[in-house]
Parts: sequence; C-alpha cells; structure tokens
Amino acid sequence: MPDIADLSQRMLDRARAAGLPVDRAEQIYSDRIQPRLIQSLSRFVIPFVRRSGVRVEALESGRVVCRMPLKGNVNHIGTMYAGALFTLAEFPGGPLMLATFGMRRYIPIVTSLDMAFVKAAKTDVTIELTMTPTEAERIEAETIAEGKAEFVLHGELCNNDGEVVATSLARYQMRPRRR
Repeated sequence: MPDIADLSQRMLDRARAAGLPVDRAEQIYSDRIQPRLIQSLSRFVIPFVRRSGVRVEALESGRVVCRMPLKGNVNHIGTMYAGALFTLAEFPGGPLMLATFGMRRYIPIVTSLDMAFVKAAKTDVTIELTMTPTEAERIEAETIAEGKAEFVLHGELCNNDGEVVATSLARYQMRPRRR
C-alpha cells in the first residue's frame, strides 16, 4: 500500500511542475486533510490497537483524545483489562506527534511508560494528551540540532463520569525519519 504522504506529495509536485498554484492546496492538506487522515487511519497501523477498538475522537496539532471501549477489553472480574489501559495510554502519542509535526520528518519512539491504576474502569475510558507549542518547538529544534530529543507526555485515563481510573507518564524520543 502506498504511503499517503508520499502519494499526496507526488500529486502536489506534478501540479507544481504543470505550473498550477499549489501553495493553498498544500496548506489545506497540512491543516485539514492530513489530521483527518491520521485520525481515521492511525488505529489501522497497529493490528493490536485495531482489535482493541480504540478510536481517535479528536486530533489537532498539540492535542489528541482517544477512547477505548469496555466491550472486548474486560478482565476476569468484568472491569477493563490493565493491558487495554496501558495500550490506551501509549497509543495516542503517535497520532499526537503526527498531527503536531507532520508525517514525513520525524518518528516518535516510546522509551518507557509508567502507569498508576487508581480505580477499576467499568465503562469506556478516554485519554487526552496535549503538548504546548513551546514544547513542540523545543522538541523540533533539539531533534534538528542533536539528532534526537527527549520528551514526556502525562495522561489521565478517565471513565464516562470523568473520574480518573489511571494515570500515565510516557517518555519518548523523537528522531528524524530516515528516507
């Protein structure tokens, strides 16, 4: 299957070579289409995540919200399985980075993830991860200058009533994507 980013870039390159104005098209793709593609397709990249039923509910530069259904992710006592909660804590970092930095330049690598289970999850669970523009600028500058950058994402996993059922602290490393 062709890479969507490569296919889109080839189309824009052909339009530019034909003398068509593509600056606005590039901006629309970057601001509107690419985040929607990431939101819709990111869960299909990792088969385990797809099987878990996790959904990206909101995605924009610096912010992602994901939901894990209880159905299909229960343990032996009928609450959400700890591994499902772990997946929900780890997965959103990828879409967040893609929406914030684009699909072509960098690749995030999770290096560790600490979880604290606060309360049994008896409903679907959501997590919201955010990154400030200042932190994104630091990560990008450091990745360019040093070839890698370390960063941390804190998450609160909440049930349908907004109660925290778990917290996460994920450490990542950003690296330039190899061509």
